[in-house]
Amino acid sequence: WWRLVTPMFLHSGIPHVALSSWALLTFGPKVCRDYGLFTFCLIYILGGVSGNFMSFLHTPDPTVGGTGPAFAFIGAWLVDQSQNKEMIKRDEYDDLFQKAIIMSGLGLILSHFGPIDDWTNIGALVTGIVYGFFTCPVFQLGRGSERQEGIVTVGPEKPNSADPCKSFLVFLVFVALLVTSVILLGDGPLDFPTYDDVVYSLI
Repeated sequence: WWRLVTPMFLHSGIPHVALSSWALLTFGPKVCRDYGLFTFCLIYILGGVSGNFMSFLHTPDPTVGGTGPAFAFIGAWLVDQSQNKEMIKRDEYDDLFQKAIIMSGLGLILSHFGPIDDWTNIGALVTGIVYGFFTCPVFQLGRGSERQEGIVTVGPEKPNSADPCKSFLVFLVFVALLVTSVILLGDGPLDFPTYDDVVYSLI
């Protein structure tokens, strides 16, 4: 089970660390602001574990998944932009969307130079999108608010963050699905190597 958790804190070289840090610093604050700290932490954990699980379904080799949570944040951010598009400045959206594409491309390139699996990032991204769909708070313009050239001129009426109880409930559903999948697939591609095998392969 530890291979579902520990890889989300591991990186392969300075470029991998730099990419993960850039993604977290770019999208992390925005996700934390709109979803709230509690849901932010759940997205991080769930994205990392789900990304690692997706990787194990496609490769028996040990991999590192430090960028998984970052891609989960990108997925959650995309949902936020979609459900609250009336509140978003177009220039800001375009800038971050371009960065998301660049990060995805860099992640693909780095996967050819170390124990980094693209499926980790893909799984985390999809998880962020699905989890965000069920937990993203919807902002609404207050009375008298106007939009001029894509900019809100009067503050919106909005919840402070995602509902913590709802976020935790959805999190538990995801965990239950993951545990069930691990049990059902335990004799297949999830026949994990030993700890010594993993350490040796990463040296």
